Amino acid sequence: MLNKIMMTGRITTDLTVVTEDNYSFCKFSIAVDQPKRIGIDTVETDTFTCIAFDDNAKSVNFLYSKGVQITFVGSLRKAPDNTVVIIVEELHFQNRFAVKVDVDSGQLF
Repeated sequence: MLNKIMMTGRITTDLTVVTEDNYSFCKFSIAVDQPKRIGIDTVETDTFTCIAFDDNAKSVNFLYSKGVQITFVGSLRKAPDNTVVIIVEELHFQNRFAVKVDVDSGQLF
């Protein structure tokens, strides 16, 4: 079975990393525009809840902020309240160069 999704949207919530037991996570929402339709001037927006864990959580918190566009690959999971959340598995950058960041020290390589 395949459970992969790629999303690009704007972050709509403030980002914070929460540490519980032996793992860290960052829960946030993104707004994604629906495709434009012929003859309709307004664009509908969907909002999705996302969770990044451990190093991905630190990277999201360090590199992004509310209102900034983010692109990632993840998987859909059912939450305890019967809603769906997207688990962030890979972050993708839309620039032309690769940057490696040590999220603990903030140092760029």
